[in-house]
Amino acid sequence: MSIAPRTPSMMLSSPMNIVNTFIKLWDVQGDVACLGFGQKTMEYRGILQINSINFSLMSEEDQEAIIEGFKGFLNGLSFPIQILIRNRPHNLDNYLNMLDSVKGVMAPIMRDHASFVRVLASRRALVKREFYIIVPADKQGAKNKTEALINAQLQLQLRLEELLRQLERMGLTGRRLNDIEIIRLYQSCYTPWEARIRPITEEMVGGTHGGPSVSSFDRQDDAATSIKPLSQSDEGAERDSAPLTAREQRKRREQEKRLAKLRKKEEKLKKKEAENQKLPDFVKIPDLITPSSIQIFPSYIRIDGEADYEYVRTLALASYPRSAYPGWLDNIIQVDEPNIDFSIHIKPLAPEQVSSRLGQRVVEFRGAAMVAQRQGRTPDPATAIALDDVEKLRENIARGTERVFNIAAFVQVRGRDRRELTERSNRISGAIRSLDFRALPVHWQHHVGLMSCLPDANNQLGRSRLFGTGAAATFYPFTNSDISMESGVMFGAHPNGGLVILNPFNSQQLENANMVVFAKSGSGKSFFLKVATSRLLPDCNVYVIDPEAEYGNMCDVVKGQYVRLASESLQVNPFELYTSGTNSSDASGSNDETNFFREKLLNLLTLLELLLSDEGVLPQKEKAFLYRCLMKTYENRGITMDRSTHHRVPPNMREFYVIMSSALRGDERFGMGQDTYGLSERLERYLHLFPTRTRVVLNNRFIDFNIRELNDTLKPIGLFLIADFLWTKIRVARQAKTPQPNTIILIDEAWLLMQFQQGAQFLEEMARRIRKYGGGLWCTTQNSDDFLGSEEGKTILAMSTMKFLMKQDPSTIDSVTNTFHLSPGQRAFLLGARRGEGLFSTKNWTQMEVLASPMEAKMANTTVVSRLSPGQQAALDQEQNYQETLAHESKQKPYQPAKGIGRLVGQTPTDENHTIGRK
Repeated sequence: MSIAPRTPSMMLSSPMNIVNTFIKLWDVQGDVACLGFGQKTMEYRGILQINSINFSLMSEEDQEAIIEGFKGFLNGLSFPIQILIRNRPHNLDNYLNMLDSVKGVMAPIMRDHASFVRVLASRRALVKREFYIIVPADKQGAKNKTEALINAQLQLQLRLEELLRQLERMGLTGRRLNDIEIIRLYQSCYTPWEARIRPITEEMVGGTHGGPSVSSFDRQDDAATSIKPLSQSDEGAERDSAPLTAREQRKRREQEKRLAKLRKKEEKLKKKEAENQKLPDFVKIPDLITPSSIQIFPSYIRIDGEADYEYVRTLALASYPRSAYPGWLDNIIQVDEPNIDFSIHIKPLAPEQVSSRLGQRVVEFRGAAMVAQRQGRTPDPATAIALDDVEKLRENIARGTERVFNIAAFVQVRGRDRRELTERSNRISGAIRSLDFRALPVHWQHHVGLMSCLPDANNQLGRSRLFGTGAAATFYPFTNSDISMESGVMFGAHPNGGLVILNPFNSQQLENANMVVFAKSGSGKSFFLKVATSRLLPDCNVYVIDPEAEYGNMCDVVKGQYVRLASESLQVNPFELYTSGTNSSDASGSNDETNFFREKLLNLLTLLELLLSDEGVLPQKEKAFLYRCLMKTYENRGITMDRSTHHRVPPNMREFYVIMSSALRGDERFGMGQDTYGLSERLERYLHLFPTRTRVVLNNRFIDFNIRELNDTLKPIGLFLIADFLWTKIRVARQAKTPQPNTIILIDEAWLLMQFQQGAQFLEEMARRIRKYGGGLWCTTQNSDDFLGSEEGKTILAMSTMKFLMKQDPSTIDSVTNTFHLSPGQRAFLLGARRGEGLFSTKNWTQMEVLASPMEAKMANTTVVSRLSPGQQAALDQEQNYQETLAHESKQKPYQPAKGIGRLVGQTPTDENHTIGRK
């Protein structure tokens, strides 16, 4: 029996061998990585993390502007840099643990959502992309390590600040990694699975857990240590007590002299040893990030950690086409594959370094052409084209418009086993080959490839090529559609596999929690809002103004509070002040209370304008008369600008009507004068709408204000009344000393209020200021022209950090395109988007589709699908399984969604439109 020969390998299992060979990070001081490459002096690096943009969704003009900005970025380099791009699997552990920890009414929905996310992660690759720029400092000539470190810190700070300024010109932002983030980055480059399970903490680095140990015997009572040994003076006293002869005294003096010399010599030796001896650190960074062992094979390396292992292979870009379109790297970076790193080393060369080499190439090309002519052959066209390119490059270098760069590009592929590694590397090689590039494995050098893909800015593999600025700019790498945060809730998913996880109240990454949603009817905007708000409910208050009674089912499921506003009553007394109940003698916050009262008068004036005018605007004389009546109405109850009076019983609309119409009835007690404008007659027909006292108590996390039964004339009135009521409640709650949860005010079909100038101004003011009170204003509309046609609507849009554009109608697409400066590709996407799909933005646009678990879909659907009988639902599932079986047999993807993924409102299995959740 023949036995296959064993693949040769080298194994490094000794910690010293691994550290000396692979670990170059020795220390991190002041956000500076200190690297040791076997020389006497350290080398220093600074690392930037870059927030990328969605390059593929931009217009051609914007893409050209980005590439021109990248050219300027490259031409401004005077030092080498490394660009590291990491495609990591999305870490959902914290998110799933948060969902599983929810208690109470929302617990079943959150557990169902957690199960859905786990199934989703098993069916598709959830990828998160990270972008870094590693900047080296010049080699320091100072022998003193402290002086060298300080010089490197100053130089790196200047270089990194300049790079950030250059990146801002391309619309990119970034930040510098701190000490612990640098160490975690290195840990994830060596053992990413352990970095995910057991990341390095600040306590570990700071020595809290690695500090000096304390023996239990050291904790004994202090009395045990209070016993003093017999001193030399005491011994001498005992010896001196006996009489000595002269000879004995002389002998003792000689012995004491010899002992004194020995003591001095011993003290000198101890002092010298103490000076030469170096105390070890409590914690060494290489000990924290070093793998257990590394095995080197011809076609890969195996890295073993404490609990698992991984196979790593490095591919080097070896062949480039003559011409490549800008942004070609985007098609490779956006590959739907996790555990892939891209490392690009860019080193600018001085013109004098390349001029002589380019001159030699010109001589070679011309010589080849002359030889061909002498032999009677036609010169090779490729040689003529290459000669022309080299001459143009020399001319541009002489003019200073271009520079020459030494660029090396590597792709590092990881897999949990050799089969996964081979399949993944074949897929990425195929994607690269489809663009006329070629990537080859670095046989027997994969360990060197690992070191070239570390954030060391040290290209140990070489394998580089020379590029001019124009060709180097096509390597533009900062392309991504991922806008996720470390914490938050899932808003949707990217088409390429990543999840959109956002915390709207994260003030460090988002300016505010406001959001606008533009979509035509039936595109799924209400479905999206119900799903998103339900996931926020465990830690947030959600108040919905519902003009079409679409949130009733959700209100029942989450055990929310239902408030119905009808033509017989609006449930709210608009004159309520809702004081915080603080002690009136407390002078703190008096300005706020006075401002509240003044703003209440102005809001009441706006409400009366909506009630009494035809187009939401009253003449100034009529407004002045109403304002005097409002002041007199509060004074009649003893309420003035003094905050100590604000706790008194407030007036109501009937009292206001009595005071306003008093002169007409011959009552001169209030001194208001004649109502010559007929305002009281116009108000009389609305008196039955306003109760004497407010009948709504905000004692629930979710409150649905249903204004469906109001006619078209009263809907703006009801919408404004509720918005003012909620706005006042939020501000008062924030004055309380106890912490208050964040609040979202969701106004569905905000265009109903935006069509009136006073209502638009009120929403604009709320959008400006709600962030200060821990809230967010979410406005949706299907009539984008009415919303964007006013200056107030544009201001609300500008004050909304989050924007979601779903399927648009051809009649409104022009205004949306012009307002958001959409590219032709983005415009076409919105016109052809399926239900639940759209463009989402916090800073840059990205494609997003809304996904929902079965329980969430049942809660969010309000029509036919949510009302199916068990038999109808079984028939629907049977039809769905049949379609999937047919698709599987034909080796095609099923057109219907995977089982367990939510459907949209009113969809049946035969609809042509796809569902929100696609496999």
